[in-house]
Amino acid sequence: MAAGFVYNLKPKEVQEERYDVSTGIRRRGNYILNVAGLEIGSYVPSFLPIAADLKAKTAKIAVRALVVETADTTATKIKVAKNPYIKEGMTLGTGKNGAVVQSIDRTNADYDEVTLAEAFGAKVSAGYALFEASAAGGTTPKVVANSALYENHKVTEGINSVALLMRAFEIEPEKLVMPFCVADKANLPHFQFNE
Repeated sequence: MAAGFVYNLKPKEVQEERYDVSTGIRRRGNYILNVAGLEIGSYVPSFLPIAADLKAKTAKIAVRALVVETADTTATKIKVAKNPYIKEGMTLGTGKNGAVVQSIDRTNADYDEVTLAEAFGAKVSAGYALFEASAAGGTTPKVVANSALYENHKVTEGINSVALLMRAFEIEPEKLVMPFCVADKANLPHFQFNE
């Protein structure tokens, strides 16, 4: 290095491929993302499950939670992957059972611990994707994903315009920030998960 020169260049951020990007096809036009309850200035990561209204051109995050440690039938505390979209009072479902989120402990760097008002009444295995349920029974998701967020999006005041993916192959589930539940996968015939 020559005297008098200081190089403070930051290394280029390496982005991990979550799917075979050559197979990704975006939906036509922009969609308005519902950011109610999200902090202004925060980032919404790419490839989140999105429920889009294809006529109104609006999009909503389909809230999912990846279970990181198996919980037995009487457990009221469930460890899930870090997830800022789970809120107190929300009902989480398994497809057969549901339970209301009483509180969330976000102090651990590796996972969030969700305390439920009552146990699911069934074993919940590690790797399973819980969903925000439409009712206390937990049998059906509040919304079902039909797209994925194309790229990271910074939440701003006013209108938040985003691009969505309608097709992607060779998706690596372990690299996703938020999983897709069984109902999402059934509704996404043009998404191929490596499972």
